[in-house]
Amino acid sequence: MNIQFQPNTLYYGDCLDIMTTFPEKSVDLICLDPPFNSDRRYNNIFKNSGLKTEAQIKAFDDVWHWDEASAERVQRLKNAVANPASKVIAGFEGFIPKSKMLSYTSYMAERLFVMHRILSDTGSIYLHCDPYASHYLKLVMDAIFGEQNFRNEIVWFYNNRLARKSKNFSRLHDIILLYSKTRNPTNNPIYDENWKPSPTQQRRLERGYEFRKGDLIIYDEKKFNESGIDKSQYANVYYSSADQPPVGDVWIIPILNPMAKERLNYPTQKPLKLYDRIVKASSNPGDLVLDPFAGCGTTVEAALINQRNVIGIDILPFAIRLINEHRIKPHGKEPFPMQGIPVDMDTATQLAKTAPFKFQDWAVSLINGFAANPQKVGDDGIDGFGMLFNTPDNLERKAIIVQVTGASGSQKAKYDRLHANVRNENAAMGILITLDAQNAQRNWTHTLESVKFGASEYPPIQCFSVEEYFRYDQDPNKILKLPSLANPWTGKQMQPTLFDF
Repeated sequence: MNIQFQPNTLYYGDCLDIMTTFPEKSVDLICLDPPFNSDRRYNNIFKNSGLKTEAQIKAFDDVWHWDEASAERVQRLKNAVANPASKVIAGFEGFIPKSKMLSYTSYMAERLFVMHRILSDTGSIYLHCDPYASHYLKLVMDAIFGEQNFRNEIVWFYNNRLARKSKNFSRLHDIILLYSKTRNPTNNPIYDENWKPSPTQQRRLERGYEFRKGDLIIYDEKKFNESGIDKSQYANVYYSSADQPPVGDVWIIPILNPMAKERLNYPTQKPLKLYDRIVKASSNPGDLVLDPFAGCGTTVEAALINQRNVIGIDILPFAIRLINEHRIKPHGKEPFPMQGIPVDMDTATQLAKTAPFKFQDWAVSLINGFAANPQKVGDDGIDGFGMLFNTPDNLERKAIIVQVTGASGSQKAKYDRLHANVRNENAAMGILITLDAQNAQRNWTHTLESVKFGASEYPPIQCFSVEEYFRYDQDPNKILKLPSLANPWTGKQMQPTLFDF
């Protein structure tokens, strides 16, 4: 699918592929929260699934592992002498060879190099770091953005968490690395909203102005103008806010509590207040803000409410839909255009042909309650998982496995393979996702037992086609008959939309 650079747009895909198409110096601010140990967030609910193939579930435990693709990426970076991080990665190879950290840092080095190219001369980049990787990423950032352009190591302190007894000190903060493109970045003063004036400062604010050694200090321009005093009689005139201090590099911002109105139950969601501060500090109205790992769209909303243009990129297709539904729409805005997401059969067919793995992940995401299998090679034809919610105690088989094919025509052979997988893997159900409707499926046979919940009975194997998805107003419930499912990220019962309570 053709990618076109367009502000106020959401992109589905690898940010490396998408950012490569962006013009040089086209972005004014980059905010990113790239995951490192992220996949720990949704693997636990699959632990007691009953599946025989534990290797499939382990794929959810750690997406960063050393494999052939990692080795190719490291070699590619070592050969890319134009990338300043090339030598850093070569050094890491000697220090942490064939490790998940080397896999991760090489992945980031390729993408950060492109971010440097598209960042404007007055632009800044905020890199939110996992504590396991922050010190490695700082070396990569020093190489690409220049040690002289390092601005701050910001400590985001979660002030509403209490330390607990442990062998280690309780973790109460994250690190955000701030770099600029040049020595002259956009830098707007940000004041501590929790600051309270002293009694003396309060009197100054109430009066609105003050005389000091022949100078005039104005705290409230309206009150001063009403006083009738002539500013021209003073050598220096200063505007102040009663000595309200600007924020330092320790930001005290609470994490989201379980009942927070903005909470979307997204695994790595950060508070809007955190990214609102970043957007205000390092961009101006009309600037373009980019989040290459957009997730649930906190940066997108922060940019939107501050009159900035914004681009969000994410490799998870449901995240793109989530942003439009829960970040854009509530502000009375039209949904952002979505590039890389199929909108009809033609674009779905094109995606299946040009990017089959992206097609797989997109197809799995069409059914709320299913997570794509991050293992793409050697996955035994299992492209996604789901879990039954609140199953009877005597039902050991709780997992639903998904198989996706982007080929056209009859997929009877794929149906038979899924049938065998459901039995061999001890799954409760199987879903075959196809490009074309499988009208002959009603005549295909299987030997699997139906899934029973009380008086309700569900087919153990079903077909779901992209063709029917578009035909039936993009409503999977008109195609599939499924029992209640567990949210794959929280383990709670699924709601009409993926991240509702």
